[in-house]
Amino acid sequence: MAKQRVDKRLVSATDFAELKHPRALALSPDGELLAYTQWWCDLAKQKYFANLHILETRTGDSHQWTFGEHSDRAPVWSPDGTKLAFLRVEQGADCIFVVARSGGAPQRLFKRRGSLDSVKWAQGGECLILRFRPADPDEAADTAVAQDKQPEEKQPAVRKLSRLYYRLDGDGFFPQERYQLYKLSLADGKLTQLTKGLEDVGGFDVAPDGAHVCYIANIQRDPDTKPYHQQLFVLNLKSRKSQALRVGFGEKHSPTYSPDGRHLVYFGHHNLKDAWSVEPVHPWLVDLKSGKERNLTPNFDRMAGDQSIGDLGFGSDSPVVVWSGDGKSFYYQVSDEGDVYLVRKDLRVGDPERIWHVKGCVPLWDLAADKLVLHHLDFHDLGTLHICRKAGAARPVFHVLRKFNAEYEAQRELGRVREVHFKSADGARVHGWLLTPPDFNPKRKYPSILEVHGGPRAQYARVFFHEMQYLAAQGYVVMFTNPRGSQGYGRDFAGAIIAAWGTKDYDDVMAAADWLEAQPYIDKRRIGITGGSYGGYMTNIVVGRTRRFRAAVTQRSVFDLESFCGTSDIGHLDSYEFGGFPWENPDGYRVQNPLTYVGNIHTPLLIEHQEADFRCPIEQAEQLYGQLKLRGRIVELHRYPEESHGMSRGGRPDRRVIRLEAMAGWFKKYMK
Repeated sequence: MAKQRVDKRLVSATDFAELKHPRALALSPDGELLAYTQWWCDLAKQKYFANLHILETRTGDSHQWTFGEHSDRAPVWSPDGTKLAFLRVEQGADCIFVVARSGGAPQRLFKRRGSLDSVKWAQGGECLILRFRPADPDEAADTAVAQDKQPEEKQPAVRKLSRLYYRLDGDGFFPQERYQLYKLSLADGKLTQLTKGLEDVGGFDVAPDGAHVCYIANIQRDPDTKPYHQQLFVLNLKSRKSQALRVGFGEKHSPTYSPDGRHLVYFGHHNLKDAWSVEPVHPWLVDLKSGKERNLTPNFDRMAGDQSIGDLGFGSDSPVVVWSGDGKSFYYQVSDEGDVYLVRKDLRVGDPERIWHVKGCVPLWDLAADKLVLHHLDFHDLGTLHICRKAGAARPVFHVLRKFNAEYEAQRELGRVREVHFKSADGARVHGWLLTPPDFNPKRKYPSILEVHGGPRAQYARVFFHEMQYLAAQGYVVMFTNPRGSQGYGRDFAGAIIAAWGTKDYDDVMAAADWLEAQPYIDKRRIGITGGSYGGYMTNIVVGRTRRFRAAVTQRSVFDLESFCGTSDIGHLDSYEFGGFPWENPDGYRVQNPLTYVGNIHTPLLIEHQEADFRCPIEQAEQLYGQLKLRGRIVELHRYPEESHGMSRGGRPDRRVIRLEAMAGWFKKYMK
């Protein structure tokens, strides 16, 4: 029988709403069931939701366990595998639900105003340890929550601030309390606070005996000015007393006990003056008996964790580690030249062993009972679960378990991606990719767009990027690269622009434009540039120094480094990145600052910015817009109410659509 022909259509601005992705993976202790939350979007209601699903790892059959317009997240199995806890927001309160492995309706165990970050089982499944931040007292709101009603949203009469670090992009202004650890008894629902402090408690783990908790905390008198002075503590749940481990100060993530409880692994470094994520985050092994620690991969010049950047919302803020059942090794992610892959590391000092060799990204994974499940993506694979049933084998073998978004892939005509390498002005090797339109003909001349990623300590990766595929569908050749300052290429590459923004990174972006211009199918007169955050900074710098680009779109950008220092949620960390604060290094700031070159901007410029952006506040866009408008230049400012810095990845759906269409419209208007 002849195959039925599928009529394919081009990628549209709304396509992100058609994709369904897992957002968390949790294998049951016996490895037989995989719990995951599946994200989906309702364009009509302009909202996102996520429901809990359970997949049988033997057959690949998947069953939806929760239904309705909820946002379920963070599933975690009980130690005996008979129950599953997960989080959900309901009527203005964060909640914990538990559902039996045998099925049935989820039971709500916890409901309070505030923010739940994560939960873990302890004391043989008799209680849960929560990382929780209570909301500020509000009697009317508490009454509404108790009555299962939505509390009225209202602003305080005044916010009185006395700390440097008082808000976070996407999170908002902090309440009076910070994240601390609490114990929730399943028998009577009693909630007991376990830790206190001026700063958030970081990652934590429950010991195999269920009676101790290791956690990260900064107990400095002024943690805002000493952000990397983090320590490890072990809390006895019975006595509720904590003891500091004798490990060095430094950035720390994801402390995780070995199965026998004798060791602990955490990710971090000991550079107390690290610039923005330059120092490689490595696994450190702590002997809990002697208290000694050692860096297990001191010469491995790559960062642990997922450092990739995209617009579909994958990845984790911190590296994830899972031990093998025998405690002889552990597994984690590594970011490397556009890939995010899994590695295995034994307890000896040396480089880790790569166990997943397919190019692309592994944003999610889990391991239990020697079974390893991972979620893989690349430029044209929009999500596949793979399973290895003998993860401890010398050469782990993986098989496909489940495919996501197969129907979408079959119905879309995607652009083709090719890898490119070229040299910068000083001979440095730069890596990137070229995306061509679906109907590409190398004998034609095409307009093109050069994309610059944010961070700067991130990497463009081998994953489907909706924005770029949409622009390719509009007829543009899209080039995206990892200039110096990016992650994935080693410490020296990432640190090349410390106190030198707009130098070697600028040269690399110009070298990318040179390479692009040299291609016979590129119309040299119709090349545009765009980028967000740091990529917006670079866009501003570029159009202030050259007129080679026909049009530009700067997104949620940095325009004035001096005001950024005082207005950004992370501005108090500027001294590490820019060679001091503005008053300490005025000449350095002047050279690195896009404001210095604003008078030279003649390129038609679209400025898009979010009004609730705390990372690169809206005043950055207002300054740029005002300066150009007063000079009579071609400029527009598009402001998105209520949205934070991450709007392109998780903002209100209609605004994401408007943003993409406005970008394409701007390039079309000025690159005809």
